Amino acid sequence: MKKLASGLAALTIAGGIACAAPASAADDVVIVYDASGSMWGQIDGTSKIEIARDVLADLVKGWGENTNLGLVAYGHRRQGDCTDIETMITPGPLDKAKFIATVNAIKPVGKTPISAAIRQAADLLSYRDNPATVVLISDGVETCNADPCAVAAQLEKQGVKFTAHVVGFDLDNAARESLSCIAENTGGKFVTADNADQLKTALAEVKGAVEEVPEPEKVETPTLPEVTLTAPKEVTTGAKFDFSWQGTINGADFLTIVPAGADENEVKD
Repeated sequence: MKKLASGLAALTIAGGIACAAPASAADDVVIVYDASGSMWGQIDGTSKIEIARDVLADLVKGWGENTNLGLVAYGHRRQGDCTDIETMITPGPLDKAKFIATVNAIKPVGKTPISAAIRQAADLLSYRDNPATVVLISDGVETCNADPCAVAAQLEKQGVKFTAHVVGFDLDNAARESLSCIAENTGGKFVTADNADQLKTALAEVKGAVEEVPEPEKVETPTLPEVTLTAPKEVTTGAKFDFSWQGTINGADFLTIVPAGADENEVKD
């Protein structure tokens, strides 16, 4: 007499396993530096350009060397020229001494083409293909017949992950409104400063936002239903027997009965 063993079977697939990608480094960053003529204005007897140089130097000294940092300046070569925008440092591994020396050599003379400068910085970072972060440091409004708010919104829409943080220095109300929307339209931070200490705090806050590594996204494996098969422990070959099957994973599921000890994929007519 042949016996067919078919014990109590249960299929359970556990869910809720969190799969997380490793934390990534901060995005590549370009600082857009305002060198328009208004930066010669003074605060407590010191020009804004001197304050910005000193504070930015301190900030760069504390910046992680694994950050790819670039520098774009505008208004530093020619008066009245809205095309006066220059890539001073191409984004790459940070050379702190070179970066600080480059900033210290910039002398304000010209206009404020904020929109075009932000766009140039975004292009440097290949923002359409890669995450890109721009930090704008400015003391005034766009003076070149462009809309930086609209440009920022367009870059955010077209980019993979384009973010613009804005540090406004010694701003009036009109300038605050004009610059804040750049950050708002790209999910960035907008901070203001009216003196050297506030500028140091503002830049440190933005630096913290740039270097912050987001929490890895958790992807949970779906929890599948438990499937239970109940049948006699042994049956005689050819005999009828009752069994029950509770739960299903797929509507096309089926049950195949094979002799005890058969290979997993063995099926006989």
